Amino acid sequence: MPNRGLLVAAVLLALLAGGIYWSNQEEAKKAAAPSADGPPKLLEIPEDQFVKLTIKRRDGSGAVVERLPAGWKLTSPQPLPVDDRAVQSLVTALALVSSERVLDDKPGDRMPYGFASPSLEITINRKDGKQHKLLLGEDSPLGTSVYAQVAGDPRLYTISTATRGALDKVWQDLRDRRLLTFYDAKLRTVELNTLAFTKTGDRWAMTRPQPWRADNFAVEDLVRKLTEAKMEVVPEDEEQAFPGKFAGAAPYAIAKVTDDQGTQQLEIRKDKEGAFYAKSTAVAGVFRLPGDAVEGFGKKADDFRDRKLFEFGFTELARVQVKHGETAWDFNKTGAEWRAGGKKIDPGSVQQIVDKLRELAATGFPPVGGGQPFAEYILTPAGKPAEKVTVTQAGGKFFATRSGDSTVYELNRQTVDDVKQLAASVQTLP
Repeated sequence: MPNRGLLVAAVLLALLAGGIYWSNQEEAKKAAAPSADGPPKLLEIPEDQFVKLTIKRRDGSGAVVERLPAGWKLTSPQPLPVDDRAVQSLVTALALVSSERVLDDKPGDRMPYGFASPSLEITINRKDGKQHKLLLGEDSPLGTSVYAQVAGDPRLYTISTATRGALDKVWQDLRDRRLLTFYDAKLRTVELNTLAFTKTGDRWAMTRPQPWRADNFAVEDLVRKLTEAKMEVVPEDEEQAFPGKFAGAAPYAIAKVTDDQGTQQLEIRKDKEGAFYAKSTAVAGVFRLPGDAVEGFGKKADDFRDRKLFEFGFTELARVQVKHGETAWDFNKTGAEWRAGGKKIDPGSVQQIVDKLRELAATGFPPVGGGQPFAEYILTPAGKPAEKVTVTQAGGKFFATRSGDSTVYELNRQTVDDVKQLAASVQTLP
């Protein structure tokens, strides 16, 4: 009898464990399943199924984009290249369209909701041959949502105005709005008005009006601005007036870029009201540019010149030589140690000098310098030629020249004094 009792207890324990396991599995399934109270989806389409989008708006505008072997292309109202990011953003928005709620499962009269003439109609053609049509009607009375339906589905939904904003596009929104279509990785020369720059490796040099050292960051910023120069999206009837406004506006800037595919030119003019109009050899037509798109196009040569006296950057140095008047300091690096006159030097003291010289920059570019010798700095990167800067003083002004460079750089006296003070305060180690 005791054995029988133990057997019954074991069976009951097994059943209890099985019940707990089954209950846990069911709870896990419920947790993984979408909530029945969540917002219903109007559309859910894999992005790789999209092959054609047809957009129609109540005012007659719209667009047709198709996915061709070479990628997406605008095919109506005219064949044009597209802005890939704009089209991809639209595809992503359409791949999953969620509603706020179902307003009515079977609305009787759809006219009060704006579906007699939808404000927006988007037809999606899929690679597998299926088709979807999303219809947007009027705004809700509070203006916070929009009535929506899917063709073939009798239910009336509401979606957020933000969702509508992501979907409501015209062809000007989807076209490639760049006015210059060069590839910056292949860029060889850039011209801006009377200035010209040539790229060798990863560095830019000014070639006009003089062969001067160029500020790489300033030229790269100009390239970025040229890349981002995009036409404004305006109604077609307004755009038709742009050629006349361009013709009557004053010249503002001319930019030219040359990559491995050839040269493109952008001409910008400014009218009396302060609006900018542009014409490009890369895109047919005349367009208006927003004011921030032309920032930097009116800069002068000095704005693009390299003001820094040294080019070693963050390359490790093997030797640092500083001379002020009759006093000279000579620091040499062996392994991880800095030495001067056979004595170990606090590496932090030398690093302060290096940091100050790295940031040594001109306050201006006078036509001539001159004066009496005042200081000399020679920095030798490991395994590379030394860079030498000579400083002269004329009255209360300080001028500097680089070895092999005829440019005269004007310096702030405080910077020169700081270098001398740092060199004099270098500490030796025991």
